[in-house]
Amino acid sequence: MSETPKKSPENHESAPSQSGISPILIKKYPNRRLYNTSTSSYIVLDDIVELVRSDTPFVIEDKKTGEDITRSILNQIIFEQETKPSNFHFPLEVQKQLIGMYGDTYGQMVPDYLTESMKLFVAEKSRMTDAMENVVGRNTQAMMQFSQNLARQNMEMFRKSWEMFGALSPQQDKETPTKEQESKPEKSGELSEIQSQIDALQERLKSLK
Repeated sequence: MSETPKKSPENHESAPSQSGISPILIKKYPNRRLYNTSTSSYIVLDDIVELVRSDTPFVIEDKKTGEDITRSILNQIIFEQETKPSNFHFPLEVQKQLIGMYGDTYGQMVPDYLTESMKLFVAEKSRMTDAMENVVGRNTQAMMQFSQNLARQNMEMFRKSWEMFGALSPQQDKETPTKEQESKPEKSGELSEIQSQIDALQERLKSLK
């Protein structure tokens, strides 16, 4: 009869990790379920993946025997990922080389070599990520600045156009003479000239009398 898992956290003093933080204790029950003692909840393999990605230290123990089965569970996760048709990390040739190294004299060097290689790869990945974020950040800032400048230019053109339209409309009525207004001075001048000619003619007629 399998032991019924408790719902409350279990007391367990794990050795602190290299980071100085005590690792989370995860227990695997006979029913193959994983129990996170820090959150008092059952978890699945995807939750283990998230712990790995967040660099959270943890230890997985067999509930019945107390054996540390962390590597076994991680191998299970790797197996499930590597059997997918895509997004795998171990090509066929690498798998063959790794298998060939088991039992080989130099095979004992493989774990240290892979560990140091992965450390170097992660460090380079971090630098590349920072460099890409800086480039994207600068480009994003430049694009935002360009958009803001363009918006300001468009608003300035709109404002000037509006002011020009508003200035011309009333002044055209005040300053631009109509055809009738232009013709009035001309007609007034013609009438004055005719009146002068009439006055001059009347003066000549008077002198003749």
